[in-house]
Amino acid sequence: MAGRTIQYAELNASELAALAPARIIVLMALSPLEVHGPHLPMACDAIIAQELQRRLLPRLAERYPDYDRLVLPPVYAGADTIPVPGSVNVDSRAIYYLLLSTGRSLAEQGFRYLLVTDNHGGPRHQIAIEKAVRKIYKERRFIIIAPFLGFYRRMVENDPALLEATGTGPGSSGDLTDAHAGRNETSLMLATAPDKAAPGWQSLPWVVVGRGAIARGLVRVGSAALRLVGARRLAADLPALAMALGWLAAGAKVTYVGEPRMASAEAGERMLEAHVEEALAQLQRAMRGQPPYSLPLLWSLRWVERS
Repeated sequence: MAGRTIQYAELNASELAALAPARIIVLMALSPLEVHGPHLPMACDAIIAQELQRRLLPRLAERYPDYDRLVLPPVYAGADTIPVPGSVNVDSRAIYYLLLSTGRSLAEQGFRYLLVTDNHGGPRHQIAIEKAVRKIYKERRFIIIAPFLGFYRRMVENDPALLEATGTGPGSSGDLTDAHAGRNETSLMLATAPDKAAPGWQSLPWVVVGRGAIARGLVRVGSAALRLVGARRLAADLPALAMALGWLAAGAKVTYVGEPRMASAEAGERMLEAHVEEALAQLQRAMRGQPPYSLPLLWSLRWVERS
């Protein structure tokens, strides 16, 4: 009987053997424990990733009634967390091997699809995930859908369609001026678990990083030069590189970027819905035979991630 939601960890060996793996969509939430300002929990990204999974389950049941849904336990791990005491940073190579090994194990059992929900934009975290996606697809034709990779790029680049769908704009869409525990992520938490947003978030001021003279010069001069030689993707990645350098320069002084006090549960709902739609669209394309590839931020500099 198809259409069930099953918890992998609760199965015994006989129950697992009785499944029809080719007609199952496996799901896993993956995000780190990381400082998110003075107002959001360490598990902010993981809580949002699990909420996305929760919202996807009935949508998958509706869209794919002949498929079961098999839920793996959440994984609290991520690379390139902000450099603040309290963040638990995991080497990106561990993220790569975690997904690659999980994909291989599932493929050996006959499963074909793994949908990974995530809410972490660490550069090497995202690059490692994409490397695992491509490796396992080429190796086994096993499909890992990691929708946040492309979705985060759309957020950072202020994709017009995304801005329209979410009713946001620059500074409120999770772009580089709102990249961490600011207006967007606070809105997501208000829509997901409002009791976990600490009192006082309404008074937190706007904070920026990565706007020093060196960072501005890198983006302005470097982008122009790269576009002249046709390296448009690398030019588009330079602002994200400047942001990463800004975090390193700020050190423990900065724990969020953006303007949390402007957050709302309504904005969070719209962003969650847009992310769910992105996941469904990517899964649909993969089921139609399209490789499940994305272009995460800094993919043009993927050699910085050592997997």
